[in-house]
Amino acid sequence: MVVVNPLSSRCITYFDCLRFLLAQVVVVGHGFGFFFGYWGGFFPSKAPYIQSVAVVGFFFVSGFLICRSAMTNIRYKGGDYVRYYVDRLSRVYTTLIPCLIFVFLVDFFFSFQVSDFELGVNLTFSTFFKNLLLTPSMPFGTMRPIWSLMFEWWIYILFGGVVFFRKNWIFSAICIGVGGYYTFKVNAKGEAGHLEVIWMAGAVASMVFERIGKYAYSRYIAWASLSFAMIIYLLTCDAYNIFAGLLFSSGLLFMAVHFNGNEVSFGSRISWCFNKLAGYSFTLFLTHYTVLYWLHKMGGAGAFGLFLAFVLANIIAFVVASVTEDYHKRVSAKALNFIANIRAKTLAR
Repeated sequence: MVVVNPLSSRCITYFDCLRFLLAQVVVVGHGFGFFFGYWGGFFPSKAPYIQSVAVVGFFFVSGFLICRSAMTNIRYKGGDYVRYYVDRLSRVYTTLIPCLIFVFLVDFFFSFQVSDFELGVNLTFSTFFKNLLLTPSMPFGTMRPIWSLMFEWWIYILFGGVVFFRKNWIFSAICIGVGGYYTFKVNAKGEAGHLEVIWMAGAVASMVFERIGKYAYSRYIAWASLSFAMIIYLLTCDAYNIFAGLLFSSGLLFMAVHFNGNEVSFGSRISWCFNKLAGYSFTLFLTHYTVLYWLHKMGGAGAFGLFLAFVLANIIAFVVASVTEDYHKRVSAKALNFIANIRAKTLAR
């Protein structure tokens, strides 16, 4: 059985910081495209899209943390497929539904202010429900970044089916079939290529984390991996280059090993701060493009436009997340308690 020990507080803070920074890179990357006209010019002819590189990092972190969470629940809480899928549903939909509503309201309002709302063609009920179900489709209005969630969601389904196959093989077989179809047949043929490989690399990394935690030179391995990844990215200008992505993932992994083995704490205030900052990264990821798009449409440009959009996107995401995303664990707990009560009543009969 795979040994799973709790991550150190320093390592947890590292992952919180990483999630926050990757989200900010996505915002800045899209901001450069909007307010400096870098799309089709500097990006990607001279450098890869930095927001896409950040997405690669998100997939690795997702694979690592979700696999580790599943193993922890199985070992310490007797977790089964019900807990896993309820957790995933709560995590995704406490954020997705409010963000879809936010995008609809903002797009609908500003669409009357401009005559060239080219993304308005996808502001339909059909697209809304396809996005809600996370079936691969065109993004709803200005929610362009949702494509990566559509990719990741079906990996979640596939992973759950594989891990909990012995718990309920019929349900798991369906999850493996549907998840595998969308992951390998549909999503892997898109421009992002095989991001499922990066996610799975993160899952494997979580299982061998304790074994490689003994390496004394993990920090140097991390910097070497990140450096080689950067070289490949700059040479190919391909943000989804699989070799660069795996080296990037290796760098993030060994940096986590370094922080996990360091007994010195960041301090409670710093840890709390990054936990709060990471807490709205999902909402920021789904809503920032809408903010940037409409500020650009309203005349924003240059450094000031980018700065204003960056600040406003973060403020809006923080406020929205404080009444939605922040409550995903409570929603999950209530749902699990509800299911447990139903099970108990069924057995009592």
